[in-house]
Amino acid sequence: MSIHLGELEDQRRRAATNQSLFRDVNERIEQIASGSFASFVCECMNAWCDERVEVTVERYEKIRAHPTWFFVLPGHEVLEVEAIVERADRYFIVKKLGAGEMVAERFDPRSRH
Repeated sequence: MSIHLGELEDQRRRAATNQSLFRDVNERIEQIASGSFASFVCECMNAWCDERVEVTVERYEKIRAHPTWFFVLPGHEVLEVEAIVERADRYFIVKKLGAGEMVAERFDPRSRH
C-alpha cells in the first residue's frame, strides 16, 4: 500500500503530538523521582500503551536535551515517523522525522518555559 507524502506528514504530526503527551507525563515523573533510576512511561505513538521503561535519571536528562528524541520499548518504534538514534537493552531512542520534528520541538516542555 502506497502512502502519499501529505498523509505521511499528517501521521508524523499525530505521532509527535501523542508522544509529546507521554513526554509531559515523564517530566512529572522525573520531578518526583527519588534515587538514580525511575520508571518512565514508554513514549511510543500508541496512545493506549502504558508500559514502563526503567531509565537512569542521568540518561533521561541526556535524552531530554534533544527536543525531537523520545524513548520507546523495542518493537514500539514506527520507522515511517521516526528513526532509531540508539538501541539500548531495554529501550530505543527515536528521533521524529519530517513534520513530526516541528511538532516535537513546539511541544517540548523544556523549550516552553
